[in-house]
This record gives sequence, C-alpha cells and structure tokens, in this order.
Amino acid sequence: MLPTVTNYRVVPAVAEMGKETEIKIVPNERAFLFFEGVEYTVHIICADDDEVCYFTPTTKHSVAVTAADGILKFNYTFDREQEYLLILEKDAKKVAEFFIYSLAKDLYELSPLRGDFHGHSYRSDAKRDPGALLGHYREQGYDFMALTDHNRYYPGLEMDEAFEGVKLGITHVPGEEIHFPGCMIHTVHVGGKSSVAALYCKDEAKCRAEADEYIEKVPADVPEQYRERYSRQMWITDRVHEAGGLAIFPHPFWKPGGSRVFNVQEQFARIILKSGMYDAYELVGGMGQIGINFSINLRAELLSEGVKFPVVGSSDVHGIVGAETFPHLFTVCFAKDNSVESIMDALKAGRTVAVEATGDEYKRQYRCYGDLRLVYYAQFLLTNYFPKLQRICAGEGIAMRSYLMGLAPASLIEAQVEQTESFKTEFFGKREYIPVSDEIKEYEDKWREVQLAGPTGKGSAYHSEKITRQI
Repeated sequence: MLPTVTNYRVVPAVAEMGKETEIKIVPNERAFLFFEGVEYTVHIICADDDEVCYFTPTTKHSVAVTAADGILKFNYTFDREQEYLLILEKDAKKVAEFFIYSLAKDLYELSPLRGDFHGHSYRSDAKRDPGALLGHYREQGYDFMALTDHNRYYPGLEMDEAFEGVKLGITHVPGEEIHFPGCMIHTVHVGGKSSVAALYCKDEAKCRAEADEYIEKVPADVPEQYRERYSRQMWITDRVHEAGGLAIFPHPFWKPGGSRVFNVQEQFARIILKSGMYDAYELVGGMGQIGINFSINLRAELLSEGVKFPVVGSSDVHGIVGAETFPHLFTVCFAKDNSVESIMDALKAGRTVAVEATGDEYKRQYRCYGDLRLVYYAQFLLTNYFPKLQRICAGEGIAMRSYLMGLAPASLIEAQVEQTESFKTEFFGKREYIPVSDEIKEYEDKWREVQLAGPTGKGSAYHSEKITRQI
C-alpha cells in the first residue's frame, strides 16, 4: 500500500521496551516546522489495553511538550511489547496521530526484511532477465529474493556477476528448484553454495542409485506406496544440506479440486512434513492464490499434533505483468542483518511470517501467518514501514535495470542505497536524528513572516475566519 502523505513523522517508530527513549515529532516539509515555545500535548495509548469501549480509550498517558528548534521532543519508557498510538493535540484539538511499536530486546536487535524465497527467470521458464528481475524486486521494496530456476542454479551466478562490485540494497539468495526424476514433490533449495540439480542432470543413473540406497533408511511406519518416493526426498534434502542450503517444501496444493495433475497427495504431504527433513514450508505461494487455505488448514492440524516448522510466503513468480502472486505473496523475515547467512539463520530458527496481500497499491490488506508475536509486529510494519520503504526503493530498482543496459552509473544506485539506509536507521532509532539546519529555519521564518502579514482568509475568500492551520 502506498503511504499516506503526512505533515509530520515520529522518530523512532520502533523503540526498545523498558528503555527510556527520546521521542521526536518532526516535520516532513518546511512549512510545518513547529513554532518556537508553543506547547502541545501528546496522549500515549496502548493498542492492547483493557478498555470497555472500542472508540474512546480511557487509559492513556499524557505528556506536555514545548516546541524547540522546529520539533517536539520528550522522553518516554514503553513498558509492554505492543503497538502504541500517539495523538498530538494543541488546545484540545487533534493535530496528528502516530504509531510506535515497542519491542523486547531480542526482537528489537533484529532487522525486519521483506523477501521472496521462490522465483524464476528467463533462464528457465519465466519472462525476465535474471539481473533485471532483481531490479523489479527492489522497485517493489524487497530486501532479498531467491532465484530458484527449475533444475538450474547458474542463473543466480549470472545475477551476481551482473552487479559485481556494485553496492546494492537488495540481497540475492542463491537457489534452485529441484525436480529429481520420479519425484512428485518439488524442492526449493535456498542458500546453498553449489547445485543439487547439476548432480542428477550430469549423471542421473548415479543419483538414482544413491537414492535407492536410502530405502533401507526409510522409517518402518511409512506406507509401502510412498517408500520409494520418501527415499528420494531423503536423498534430495541431504544433498541440499551438504551444499550448505535449506530445503523448502513448496505448493503442495498447487492444483486442488478437479485438476489434481500436480498435487502432492495429502497423506504423503503430511508424512513429509512430519519427517523433519524439510527446513520450511511454503504456506503461502504457488501458481496463483488458489489452494492457499488448504495449506493453512493443514498446518493448523499439524500444529495441534505438536508438529511445528518454519513457514514462508513465496510468489513463484514467472511473469511481472499482470502477475497474481508478485508482489502479493512474500515473507517477512527477522534477521541480524541483510546477508544470506543471517537470512538463512532466521529461516531455520522460524523467525519468519508468511504474507498474502489483496487489493491494489492504494488500498492493500494483508493476512499474516506465523507465530503470533511476529505476526503482531509484521502487521505494524506492513502498515507503517514497508510501504514507505517501497516508495524509497522504487528509484533504486529502476536504476538497477538501467545500469544493466549501460544507461545509468553504479554511483546512481549506490546514492539511492544510502538514502534507503538513512530511512531505515531513523525509523528503528539506530542513529541520531539529524536536526533541521539553521539555513532551513531561516528560510521558513522569512516566508512565514510574509504569510502572516498577508490576508487572514483562506482559499478565494479574502475576508474570512482565521487560518485554521498551525499558523
């Protein structure tokens, strides 16, 4: 969803729980610099407090704040991990409202990343050049993406070479989609340092023979009809792990209902998910959104049986124009930093939320799935953070594609990456606020005087009531 244009922003928008934080309300444009010495009131309301009415919260903390240097500034300690509403008032009239999320230290120290663990390029059966695809992802505000072409690992190497030596704001996670002969289940391999598909593409007979040896290791309770296929999944996931990667079980309900050609039989899917051989489950994804609810229900039943596994949302993108899944299906990942290693650590630890979006960019709604604590935070980010990030990243992605065709320098990309990083560090309170310069304040003071000396009306009415804005 595109962000709403606002006069002010709150810095930081994410604060550490239990730690006194300096909160600043700052103007987004020069005309809205706060008047020196004017007093305001900030009401702080918990989103999850015990109230008897939805619309008129009675439990709130109020802070009197006096404007100085064009901003409002006060200290506050948030005592619970949740979302807080801040209402700014002057003379008992609302001026603006803001949202802050308070996090316990463990989650506060992690970076929220929007990404996709399953996508395809022109090098297999999709429609976009590998390097250009990375630019399309960045234009939509993604922090990472995994290129997982069918039986092909090398397109990711091509993508890396295309931007060699250029500092990007988006991380490419190496990967491939494995289609081992005789296997109904596809396997999305991400993060590995070498290809598994190359093994059977080069010598299928040898790999089949190796997989046959796994039959003796198949658990006794696996029904006879599945034992051979199960052994092949064991061979695949072992090779993925040997390559240093993680194995994702994708789109088991690809074609539900009358067209079952590509379906993984439900009983077999349950057996595979209970086996623990896969590192994550593509809860949201596949060829279109049809069938997503089957996966969600399956996960719910398995959770009730004590079976838990990390979940992801993926687009399985093949085309950008008119795509049902891109950029609507994705993962929010909570990692130490935006590196392949940290993203893999977060995925393995289950610090992920699968997301599906509906509506257009002006009115978008999100459904999130995962641990409730992470879902609460992800929902806040999807409303207050990621739309703003996407708008900043758009030019970066366009510059990336222009660079590949020799139409823009690497410095243009890198300058925009700096802007993106500046936004992130301010939003999460990881850097000091950069104050408004004296030059800007002098400029605004000059034109304010001109405005105040002019008509007191508004619009086309020369003689009217006083201007109702701050001035």
